[in-house]
Amino acid sequence: MPEPEDPILVAALIERHDGHVLICRPPDVGERRRWEFPGGPARPGESPEAAIRRLTAEQVGLRTEILQGQPPLRSNREGREAEYRFFLCGPMTGEARPLEYAEVRWVARGQLCEYDFDPPTCDVVRWFSE
Repeated sequence: MPEPEDPILVAALIERHDGHVLICRPPDVGERRRWEFPGGPARPGESPEAAIRRLTAEQVGLRTEILQGQPPLRSNREGREAEYRFFLCGPMTGEARPLEYAEVRWVARGQLCEYDFDPPTCDVVRWFSE
């Protein structure tokens, strides 16, 4: 049986006009959870851009505009290679709310490094915060 393709994981760095960026904390599942940007896996055959639009609407209730995409970043996730795609987005409509998260928070871009993110996201946070 052929191996399924490596998953494509997408994340949205949604920045408001005042320089604040949306971060989300997943529900606790018996351990401390790191902060993350809205996103998740693209469905088979779904483009990363379509996935980010779908996921931001489903997870935080925002319709977003993709302003810039970052080149793919490969990383090991749970013992398997994955492709990460980060997109700089702007909110178009809606109000951020924790539809699939325990908490959502707007944070000043320069304060992102004060939050605990997973290793692939930390690299992007450092770049984005500069």
